[in-house]
Amino acid sequence: MSKPLVSVVIPTYNHEQFVRFAVESILNQSYINLELIIIDDASKDNTWAELQKINKDGLKFYRHASNLGAHATLNEALGMARGDCITILNSDDLFDPKRIELLIDQISDPSQDFFIFTDVDFLNDQGDQITEPARVVAYQKLRYFCTSQAPEYWFIAGNPAVTTSNFFFSRSLLNKVGPFSPLRYTHDWDWVLRALRYVSPIWLHAPLLKYRLHANNTLSEDDQWRHIHENSYIQCRTLLTLLNRSVDQTSKEKDAMATCISLLNNESCHPLALLSFIVFALVGVNEKRLLELTRPLDERWMLQNLSEMASCPINLFRSIQFLTEQDNVLSQQTDLIEQRWQTIQAMSNEIANRDEVIAGQADLIEQRWQAIQAMSGEIANRDECIAGQANLIEERWQTIQTMSNDISIKDNQIINLENQLYTLHSDTIVRIALQIRKILSKFGSARHGSKSNNVK
Repeated sequence: MSKPLVSVVIPTYNHEQFVRFAVESILNQSYINLELIIIDDASKDNTWAELQKINKDGLKFYRHASNLGAHATLNEALGMARGDCITILNSDDLFDPKRIELLIDQISDPSQDFFIFTDVDFLNDQGDQITEPARVVAYQKLRYFCTSQAPEYWFIAGNPAVTTSNFFFSRSLLNKVGPFSPLRYTHDWDWVLRALRYVSPIWLHAPLLKYRLHANNTLSEDDQWRHIHENSYIQCRTLLTLLNRSVDQTSKEKDAMATCISLLNNESCHPLALLSFIVFALVGVNEKRLLELTRPLDERWMLQNLSEMASCPINLFRSIQFLTEQDNVLSQQTDLIEQRWQTIQAMSNEIANRDEVIAGQADLIEQRWQAIQAMSGEIANRDECIAGQANLIEERWQTIQTMSNDISIKDNQIINLENQLYTLHSDTIVRIALQIRKILSKFGSARHGSKSNNVK
C-alpha cells in the first residue's frame, strides 16, 4: 500500500530565532511523502528573511500583508492542504525525526476519522530540555490523572495534547469538525473537544514533540479575564454535547460522575464562570452570541459586569486551582492563627503565673523595704552611738596624750633625780671608801709596828 500524503502546516509569527529549526525538523523527517505549507502572519521581526534562507526545492512560503491571528492563519493553511493526513507545527516547536513515521503506523486507513497525539518534552529558548516550570509540572500531573480515565474524558480534565503542534488528524475529521474558532488561547483545545464528538483520541506515549517554553508564548500572557471566558465557553459547549451522549440512565449517571471528576481535576476549570455560561446557553442564548462573550464588550468583560451586578467577590470566578490555592492559604493561615492563639494562651497563662510571682516578689520587696527602713533607723541610732563613742575616744585620746606628756615629764624628772642620786651616791661611796682606806691604813700601820717591837 502506498504511503499517504501528509500535509504539514506551519503558521509563524515573530519567531525569527526558532523558525528555521522548526522547518528543518520537518525536512529531516524519516517519512518523506510530505507537503509543507508555511504562512508568515505578517511578522514584525526577521522571520520572513530567515525563511528565505532555507534552500529547498519546491518549498513555498506565504506571507500576510497584515496580521490575521493564529486561528485564521491555521484555517487558511488547512484550506491549502491536499493530504489525507494533516499535522500542524508551530514555528517555535520541533518534531522528533521519526514522529510522522510513527504516527502513520498508528492508523490503518488514512481516509477514516482519527485524531492522534503524543507525549511532549519541554524545551527552553536554547533548546535544552526542562522539567521544573509550573506548566511542565501541570502537564505531568494531568498526564498521570489521564492514565486512570477513559479517552473521552482526557480533554475534559485538561489539554494533554498541550498545543496544535501535537495534532495529527485525518482530512475527513477536519471536514466534520470544521475550522478553528476565533479564540486567542483555546482554539486548539476547543477544536479537539469538538473533534471528540466524532472520534476517540489515540495517545501515543512517546515524546515525539518538543514544545518550547519562552517569554513570547501566547499562554504566558497575563490576560486573566480572556482565559476565564474562553475556558468556560469551550467547557460549557462540551458539557452541553454530553446531554445526549449516553443512552440509558445508568450510563448517564456514570458519564456525569466521570465528567465531574475530570472537571474537578481540571486546573483551568472556573466553576462559577462555567455555571454562568451554562445558564446563558440553557436559557437559549445562541452559540454565536456565546462566542462573542469570550471577548470584552465596550472594554468590559461579561463576568466582570455580572460580578458587580450581583455584588459577588470577583475572585469567585477564578479557577479551581486558584480557589484551592486560596483555600490552602486560608487553611494555613487559620492553622497559623490557631497556633498563635494557643501560643498567646500559653503566654497569657505564663504571664499570669509571672504576675503572681511578681506580686509575691513585690510583697517580699515591701517586707524587705520595711526591714531596711527599720535597719536604717537602727543604723542611724548606731551611727549616733558611734559618733558619741568617737567623741569619747577622742576625749580619752586627748587625756591620754596629756597623761603621756605628764608621764614623760615625770620620767625625765625621775631620770634626773636618779642621775643626781647616782652622782651623790657615787661621791659618798668614794668618800666612805677613802675613809675606810684610811682606817685600814691606820690599822695596818699599827699592826706592823707591834710586830717590829716584838722582834726587837
